[in-house]
Amino acid sequence: MNEALAGARLQLKLFRRNAGHLLIFVSVPFLTAIFLSSIRVTGRLDLQPYAILAPALMGLWVVSLDLAGVVLDSERRQGTLELFMASPGVLTGMMTGRVAVVSCLGMLTFLESWLTARLFFAVHLPVHHPWLLVGTLVATCLATIGVATVLAGLFVMSRAASRFANALGYPFYLLGGVLVPVTYFPDWLRPLSWLTYLYWSADLLRAVTSPLPVDNFPARVAVLLVTGAVTYLAGAALVRRMLVRLRAEGSVTFS
Repeated sequence: MNEALAGARLQLKLFRRNAGHLLIFVSVPFLTAIFLSSIRVTGRLDLQPYAILAPALMGLWVVSLDLAGVVLDSERRQGTLELFMASPGVLTGMMTGRVAVVSCLGMLTFLESWLTARLFFAVHLPVHHPWLLVGTLVATCLATIGVATVLAGLFVMSRAASRFANALGYPFYLLGGVLVPVTYFPDWLRPLSWLTYLYWSADLLRAVTSPLPVDNFPARVAVLLVTGAVTYLAGAALVRRMLVRLRAEGSVTFS
């Protein structure tokens, strides 16, 4: 717990020193404007919830990739990873604290997208199931923490983690159905969408904005929670394995 709190405080300090990490919050209003304008031109006003929620989910994914996914990589490049390895602290705890701050901060993209649609397009996104919305956002945040943790473990051994992070952007936007419904995908591609937490999150978020009852909400939100738990455990195990390998090889830094 102490390591997690220390990691959270460290990440908050890093945000204050390098505001460039928060540039994603500048792009979310523009993405919202582009998507809403495109949908209005086509006359598909029924897809307006997609246009509002898509930038928020995309922003959350970008924050996870650009920051949480390269937590260990940055520690390694700055030469501080070996210092932590030599201490009695638990590296996974510190990493969890940093990833949690990044993921929770990324949730602000939903508020930003909603305000952009409301103030500049006079589009109101109704929430007919507010408590289910809260549950979905919490589950999405936890799933993001898990996915970002496993990405941190995968990227730590790479010299080009940022390139891998950039490559994972648009494929997951498509598979997650954040803007284009997966019902338009070929039948063979749809099962791949079920493996991404963005698909389940986007599907639930759109459901809670509909006046219709949300079917199977406990089961659907459970998928998000299980995804977060499984990926977090996998990421923690991967990080421990990587640390053992780095100690054995004596190759913590790139130099």
